[in-house]
Amino acid sequence: MAGAAAPAVSYAALAEQVGRLSSRLRTALPEDGAVLLCYPNRPQYLCAFLAVLASGRTLFPMPHGSAPPEFAGAARRASAAAAIVAAGVLPNVKDVFRDARPLPELAEDAILLFSPRWLPRGGDGPALLLQSSGTTGEPKLVRRDGPSLDAVSAAMVRACGFRPDDHVLAAAPLCHSYGLEHGILAPLQAGSCVHVCDGFELPRVVPALRDGGITLLPGVPFMFEMLCRAAEGPFRALRRVYSAGGPLPRQIFDMFRQKFGLRIGQVYGATEVGSVTFSDPDGPNFTPASVGVPMDGVSIKVVDVDDPRVDRPLPPGIEGQVAIAAPSMLSGYLGEPAPVLDGHFLTGDLGVLDETGALTITGRLKLLIDIGGRKVNPAEVESVLHRHPQVGQCVVVPMRLSETVCRLKAIVAPARPDAELSPQDLRRFARKRLSGYKVPRLFEVRASLPTGPTGKVLRHLVEAS
Repeated sequence: MAGAAAPAVSYAALAEQVGRLSSRLRTALPEDGAVLLCYPNRPQYLCAFLAVLASGRTLFPMPHGSAPPEFAGAARRASAAAAIVAAGVLPNVKDVFRDARPLPELAEDAILLFSPRWLPRGGDGPALLLQSSGTTGEPKLVRRDGPSLDAVSAAMVRACGFRPDDHVLAAAPLCHSYGLEHGILAPLQAGSCVHVCDGFELPRVVPALRDGGITLLPGVPFMFEMLCRAAEGPFRALRRVYSAGGPLPRQIFDMFRQKFGLRIGQVYGATEVGSVTFSDPDGPNFTPASVGVPMDGVSIKVVDVDDPRVDRPLPPGIEGQVAIAAPSMLSGYLGEPAPVLDGHFLTGDLGVLDETGALTITGRLKLLIDIGGRKVNPAEVESVLHRHPQVGQCVVVPMRLSETVCRLKAIVAPARPDAELSPQDLRRFARKRLSGYKVPRLFEVRASLPTGPTGKVLRHLVEAS
């Protein structure tokens, strides 16, 4: 395990540190409560991740840049017993946790927040809570138990080809399903060396790829676009690259292959099921547009959108909704049973299976917007903007800057004809309540938005205008 500005840590040293930290957590916290982890992408993240699980608690990773209201809301929804944060982060949490103590077992700047202002709920750990992007205003909390994590770790090692001699660049956020699975779980299962990167910044990433011995790069499309447009090779040690989090444009695939001599594979999955397919760029039937074939133990069926019956899947070549069953799938949403149909989770994605069982994603039923590999539900952002006293109507739409780079645009109308709305005020309002990637890049103020007979804003007309 290594970091851009940190010395390497051996597996033996990591195991010893995990033991110390998990012992501290068992002593300091109620048995079996959930622990939020809101910490930067640093080598210490792996220790905190493993120690919470080793202590028998439920781990709830959150983005390091979470706004205080998001942090507080997530902590309350999970009835968390504690949180691990970096010093200077989330200063206004007295209404969430009463006490704070240094956590030197993790790092000099690590803080343990505890004594929540509610009765902590038993987490039935070790387990993982992850925020889904949701299809309505508030993200759901997905619960995945220990056997789910073991299953996805083993499947990824076999499918993606992690090896003990690999050096894996973990640049995707470790608080998200894709990042933690490919930056923590699979590398540790295989005994690989993990190079933790706090953000995908070319001045730090390119030297690691060129001279740091990186052999395996799990990324998202915009990372590969950045490398194609701004980086120079060669990356002599790099043997495998693959993408997830959104469609990989063929132009980026071709540019990367031409510039660096490597074909980009693809992984497909969801927060609720983990990584479930792999398109092996070295395989005999590799197709750039496909996200690949199911990993071990995974069942994928394409079902009718209007009548989704797993016992009557659509034949190869016919588009429908993707349904997945896997050993890595969720045990349920927090407070809700697992939303499965005959053992399969309906993803909301549209896809086609070919005769070999390879899956190609063709679209999505959901309104989610991909921002650098992170999914944003526009309804969540709209819900926040509607709290502004001067906002009457609001629609958040994608604003595409390139084939792989997308940002948000908010189109708003005032609550009253005499109300004054300024983009600057709206941006300040949003920044206080949303993580940075959820804050719209552009705010457009209109006198009114088109509505239907019931008064509901007609989103498709707003996007088309």
